Amino acid sequence: MTTATASAEHLHQLPMQRREAQIVPASYNEADNTVDVVWTTGARGLRYDWGEGRYYEEELVVDDASVDMTRFDSGSVQALNSHSTYGLSSILGIATRGWLAEGEGHARVKLSQDPGKAGLVADIKAGIIRNISVGYTVQRYEVIEPEDRTDGGQHPLVRATRWTPHEISFVTVPFDTGATTRAADPVAQTYPCQITTRASAALNTKESPMGANTSSGAATAEPTAPNNDAILAAERQRSIEIITLCKDAGVPEQAADLIGRNLSVADAGLAILRAKAKTDNEAGGHVNVRTVSDETQTRLRGIEEVVASRLDSAAKLTDNGKRFRGMSLMEMGREHLEAHGVSTRGMDRHTLAGHILQMRSAPGYMGSSDFATLLSNVANKRLRQSYDAVSTTYRRWAAKAPNAPDFKAINIVQLDGQIDLQPLNEAGEFKYSAFTDSGTSYKLGTAGRIVALTRHAIINDDLRAFGTILKKFGNAAGRFENMTVYSLLTGNKVMGDNKALFHADHANNTTGGGSALSLDALRASRLQMRMQKEAGASDPLNLAPAYLIAPAALETQAYILTNANYVPAKQTDINEFAGNGRSAVEPIIEPLLDASSTTAWYLATDSGVYDTIEYCYLDGAEGPQIDQQVGFDVDGLQMRCRLDFAAGAVDWRGLTRATGA
Repeated sequence: MTTATASAEHLHQLPMQRREAQIVPASYNEADNTVDVVWTTGARGLRYDWGEGRYYEEELVVDDASVDMTRFDSGSVQALNSHSTYGLSSILGIATRGWLAEGEGHARVKLSQDPGKAGLVADIKAGIIRNISVGYTVQRYEVIEPEDRTDGGQHPLVRATRWTPHEISFVTVPFDTGATTRAADPVAQTYPCQITTRASAALNTKESPMGANTSSGAATAEPTAPNNDAILAAERQRSIEIITLCKDAGVPEQAADLIGRNLSVADAGLAILRAKAKTDNEAGGHVNVRTVSDETQTRLRGIEEVVASRLDSAAKLTDNGKRFRGMSLMEMGREHLEAHGVSTRGMDRHTLAGHILQMRSAPGYMGSSDFATLLSNVANKRLRQSYDAVSTTYRRWAAKAPNAPDFKAINIVQLDGQIDLQPLNEAGEFKYSAFTDSGTSYKLGTAGRIVALTRHAIINDDLRAFGTILKKFGNAAGRFENMTVYSLLTGNKVMGDNKALFHADHANNTTGGGSALSLDALRASRLQMRMQKEAGASDPLNLAPAYLIAPAALETQAYILTNANYVPAKQTDINEFAGNGRSAVEPIIEPLLDASSTTAWYLATDSGVYDTIEYCYLDGAEGPQIDQQVGFDVDGLQMRCRLDFAAGAVDWRGLTRATGA
C-alpha cells in the first residue's frame, strides 16, 4: 500500500451547482421596482456524490477572498424563472447590485416590467413567491475526510474556497438536502475546479467525492479499481426509488438516512410504513390529511385559461393564467417541457411541437399527453358553450327522461285505464280497477364527426379556425337534437297500438280548411284535448294546451293569436289564448317544421301534467362529448365530437295536430 502525503490535489470538470436562498419581501421598493434577496448564507448542505456513491457536506466560504463578485459588479447576474436559461421569456429581472456582509451574500434585484410576467412579479412583491435558488460554479474546493474532521461530522466536508455566483432563480421549492443533488444534465456545461484533499499520513489517496473527469495531481496514489457500471447503475436506481418513496409518503427528509443505511427499496418502504404508523399512533390514531396544489397542475390550469381566452374573449383570466398571456402555444409548451427536465435546446419547431403533443407528466403510464388533454378540456368547454347557446326549442315542451345506461331499446309501458273511486258496500269491500297496457320503445343513437388541430396550426399559433370549428360542432349538436324530437311530430310516429301518433281514432288530428291557424281552429283543437279519455273511462281527462308549436311561416299569426293586445272581430269575444287568458298558450316557433309543412301546427299540454314526448342521453354523457388522441392519419391532435341522444313519443292524448289544409 502506498502512503499518501498530507494532501492531494486534483483537477475536475464540474457542472453548475445550486443552493437555496430567500427573498426579503418587505424590502420591495415601489419607486424603482426592486426587491432585496439573500442569495447565500454559506450554510452547510448535505449532497450526494453519484460517482463515489456516498454523501458529503458542502460549505460555501463567504468572504471577499473566496467569492468572485465579478459578475455582480458587471451587472450580468440575471434573475430567472426556475433556472431556465433556454429563452429570454424566463428572465424575471436583473441584479443591479451585489454585496457580502457578515457571512452572507446579498443582492438587489430589479424586476421585469413585461406585461406577460406581471402575475409572477406581483406574487414576488406580495411575498407569495418566497423561494429562490442561486446557481454558481466552484473553482476551488478543499476536502476534509471524516476521520480528519474535529466537529464530529460523519461525511466528508467539502469547502468551496473559491466560487462564482452566476444567476438567481425564483423557484417553487428550493434545493432540498433530503432529496440529494440533482443528476447532471448530460449536455450541461462543466467548469474546471481544483480540489485539495486533506488526509492523514497513513491514509490512502482516494478520488475526490466530486465525480469523474479528473487528472492526477502531485500525490502518488494506489491504482483505483475499475468502475463497475452495473453496480453504479443499480445503486443509482436504488437511491432514486427510495427518494421517490419518501416524497410520495410525504417524508422526503428521511431519504438521506434510508439511503445511507444501505437499505433495499423494499426494506426502505417497510421502514417508512413503520415510521408513519408510529407517528399516527402517537397522534391518537388520527391522520392529518392535507390537499396541496401540484405545480404541474397549476401551470397547466394557467395555460388552459390562456388558450380558453383566445377561443372566447369572455373567458376569465386569473393571475395564474396572466403569467402565460403573452406566450404562444409553442412557448407555453416549451416552458412545460423545460419544467419537467426535457431540454428543448436545439429543437426545430416541428420537433418541439411533436414533443409537446407527446409529453406526459407521468412517463411510463398509458394516457394522453398533458397538452393534448389540456386542449381537449378547452375544446369541451368551448363546445358546450356553443351547444348551450343554440335555440333548441324542443326542451321548452318535451320532457327529459332519466338517462339511459346503455344502447338497448328503452321500453315505455303505458297503463291505459282510469281509476274511479267508488263507494264501499256494507262489508267494506274494495273493488279492483282494470287496466290495459300498451307501449312503445326507442333507443339511443350516436352522431359525430372528427376535427383535427394540426401540428402546423400549433406552430402557427392558429386557434381561431379551431375555435370556429368547435362552435359549429356545438351548433350542429343542438340542431341534431331538435331534428330528432321534431321528426316524431312531422313523421307521425306509429304508437304501441299500431296507429299513428296523430290519427282519427286518437281524436287528435284535424284536417281541411277549418284547420288553418285561427282563433276558431285553436278552440277546436283545445276541445279535442280536453275530451281525451283513458281506455274504458267515462270521464274526460280535461287536459289544457300549454304550447302552440308552429312553423316559421305561421310565426306572425301564432304571436297575434297569443298576444294580449289582439282584439277579436266581435266585442263579445275574448282572446282566451293570450298570456292572461283562460287557456294561455306559449308560442314556440320552429323552422324545422317548415320542411314538412308550412301550414301544419300543433298543441301540446304540459309534459309534467301528462306524458307527450320525452328525450334522454347516455348516462354520464349529456350533450356533445369530445375524445382526443394524437393521430397518425393527421399530423397533430384529432378530436372526435360525439352525441348519444334519443327521443320517443310516449302518449298521444296531450298532443293535437291541425294540418291547416
